Amino acid sequence: MKQSLCTITSNAEIMPGVYLMGIEAPDVATSAQPGQFITVRCEDFILRRPFSIHQIVIASEAKQSQVALLFRIVGKGTLWLSQRQIGDKIDILGPLGKGFSIQSSSRNLLLVAGGIGIAPLVFLAQRALSSEGHSVTLIHGASTAAQLYPFSSSPLTLNPSPSKGACPREGEKQSNLLSLPSGVQFIPVTEDGTMGQKAMVTNILPDFLTWADQVYACGPVNMYRAMARMLATSLEGNKVKMKKCQVSLEVRMGCGIGACYGCTIETKKGLKKVCRDGPVFELDDIMWEEVRI
Repeated sequence: MKQSLCTITSNAEIMPGVYLMGIEAPDVATSAQPGQFITVRCEDFILRRPFSIHQIVIASEAKQSQVALLFRIVGKGTLWLSQRQIGDKIDILGPLGKGFSIQSSSRNLLLVAGGIGIAPLVFLAQRALSSEGHSVTLIHGASTAAQLYPFSSSPLTLNPSPSKGACPREGEKQSNLLSLPSGVQFIPVTEDGTMGQKAMVTNILPDFLTWADQVYACGPVNMYRAMARMLATSLEGNKVKMKKCQVSLEVRMGCGIGACYGCTIETKKGLKKVCRDGPVFELDDIMWEEVRI
């Protein structure tokens, strides 16, 4: 964990109200694990805002290593962050928390994202495919096509270090950190049927459970509750072995470092702090009937 003043290298609205920001953060880029997060000081607000680490780009020179953040405008802090320009500097702290883990015996990995919950799963896909032997399927569900992640076919690249107030060149308005890791099977799902299957992610999840060795998810609490019920029972009369499922919780945080108890949740192993003991937990460890987010 380190506090740093980092330069913004890109910032673009890629979906309505959703921004993709790239920052030069070599310390985070070289040490972060998928599922971890950073906190950002937004203007003069007392509390820092937590953001999942969305993607990592490591150049041959560590000083050029970048971190991508994916966030939705939900209040004054994220509105302020969305208005930052290339060349501006932001105060970050991280990496923080406990991330995802891949068992040595797992080969087929199923990633399940609900809405903005895709934020930490792209980094997980990156890391899984950096070693041989993993097959990754990413299901992304949203209300409509405009809310699905608009992956680019372009490879990840780096912007040179910009000067204060620098503007992107023509054609660079869309962030260059926007791509799907090669080798990922991407399955879009929309509730209104405007792209992919017309369904919710939990409706199609049973189709992949016999294939998956491990399941990872990030999304709303109602999605987790439905997944918990599904994974704890047999599916349509077929005996399906209980799958290990890790989920990333998005909750309001105070300090972000485990000092204030503001993000405590109840688990089968007692009270846990999301910022320090998580944000990644085993799905079946959480007392979902007690969770209020």
